[in-house]
This record gives sequence, structure tokens and C-alpha cells, in this order.
Amino acid sequence: MKFPIQDRRKMALQTNILRFLYAGGVLTTALVAPKLLRLIGPFDRSQPRRKELYARLAQARYRLKQRGLVKEEKHSTNGMHLVLTSLGEKSIEKILAREYRIPEPIRWDGKWRVLIFDIQEKRRRVRLVLRHLLMGAGFIRLQDSVWIHPYPCDEFVALVRAHLSSGVGELRSLVAEALESDRLLREHFGLLI
Repeated sequence: MKFPIQDRRKMALQTNILRFLYAGGVLTTALVAPKLLRLIGPFDRSQPRRKELYARLAQARYRLKQRGLVKEEKHSTNGMHLVLTSLGEKSIEKILAREYRIPEPIRWDGKWRVLIFDIQEKRRRVRLVLRHLLMGAGFIRLQDSVWIHPYPCDEFVALVRAHLSSGVGELRSLVAEALESDRLLREHFGLLI
């Protein structure tokens, strides 16, 4: 099912809601029942801006529900809660995988992290997605199925394997003490001594 391309601001708000829910947050009455916001109106100094924000939140909630990414659940103590659906979890995991950045340590340990993959032709789309994820995380392509990065990336590899449903056989990681003719790579990553 395709959805029309929406305004970046609207999509950013929807993505932030998904991130919050994915992290275990609970969105309750203010987002689910915006009419209850009148109760807090007198305490708000910037009421017009706050009303606009809550209108945007309500619209984002509606769109996320429409796309099947979230659903409302009734709870006896706090009224209605907004929760992620399985489709919503997959959607935010894709976003998080695309935006993942490998943390740079203060000092490089002099080792190269090499990822090698062998993905069958019937999973061509997975191969394409993997290449985009590697580029997005800052890896450099040495050959078609060989990519390199200077910093520890075990967490990233685990995230990618889970996201793409790949096993160790499809995606292998190595740590190389030295790499022949690595001057251009060192320049690219700003590691020249």
C-alpha cells in the first residue's frame, strides 16, 4: 500500500511519535483526547501556539492510525493509550537503521572493521537495502560485497542482521590489524597521523 508523499514537517512529527512509542513511552489523554486540553488552558502562557501544536499532534496521531502504525488501547487507570502495532515497529526500526551512526571513539585503535556479505539473488532487494544502510552508516565500499569502517561496529552489525533477517552466513564481520595501501581510506576518515 502506497501513501502519498507528505510534508516533511508532518512526517517528522509522526516519526518522533513513533520513536517515542518505540522507546517505551506512553502517550495518553493529551494526544488521544485533545479536547481535554481545555482543562490546562488557564495554566498555559502561550495558548495559541500550544493549541496549534496539539492540533498537529492530533493530526499526526490520526495519520499514524490510518496507516496502521499505531492503535489506541483503553486502560482503566489512565484512559486511552497510543501503542505501536507490529507494522509500526517495523517502520520505526527501518527509520532507526537508516539513521544509525557508528560512534567515533576519541582515539582510533588502528584496526579496520570489514563487512563481507553474500546474499542470494532471490534476496536482491535485501542486498540493495544493506548497501544503503552501510553507506548511511559511513562504510566505504572496497569491492561489491566488501565494506570497511575504522571504528567498532558490532551493535550496528547486530541491528542490520535483525532488520534484514540475515544470519551470520550472509553477513560476516572481521577486524583487520592492517590493510595494505590504506592511505586513501585514512584520508577519507581523517585518520592520517
